[in-house]
Amino acid sequence: MGPVTYQLDTHDRPRLLSAMMRALAADDCRISFEGVLSQTELAEMEGGTREESGVLKRATLWPKLDFFVFALTQRTLSAIEKAIISKVAFGERGIIHVQIEQNGEMAFAAYDGFQHVAAYSAVSSALLEELTESRVLRGYQRVLQSTT
Repeated sequence: MGPVTYQLDTHDRPRLLSAMMRALAADDCRISFEGVLSQTELAEMEGGTREESGVLKRATLWPKLDFFVFALTQRTLSAIEKAIISKVAFGERGIIHVQIEQNGEMAFAAYDGFQHVAAYSAVSSALLEELTESRVLRGYQRVLQSTT
């Protein structure tokens, strides 16, 4: 059996992103943002890079969008949240794709303005259940992956 993957039906994009960042933030965690972000506080934050790294890759090759990668730790969490929550749109005019990796493996991915969202083994079904009950998610579904 392969890694556990959940397909998420998002109701509240900002709250989902915040919940995932808070749940996954650790010393071995990184987050990437891709979109129209050059005029946002993300572009001004220190400690980030614009380079793809590990599993954090650009999701849109053309047109080339802004791409930022930051460490997502308990120390950086509040600065990242401050830079995006209530300040950056989700979709064509802001954040288009977000990826969070933990221990070198994808933990959470949201593409196309959160139209296609997946959570992986690092995210517990208990958290997804809590997010559904609080209406951050409309629901979620486990996706079985073959090992062949």
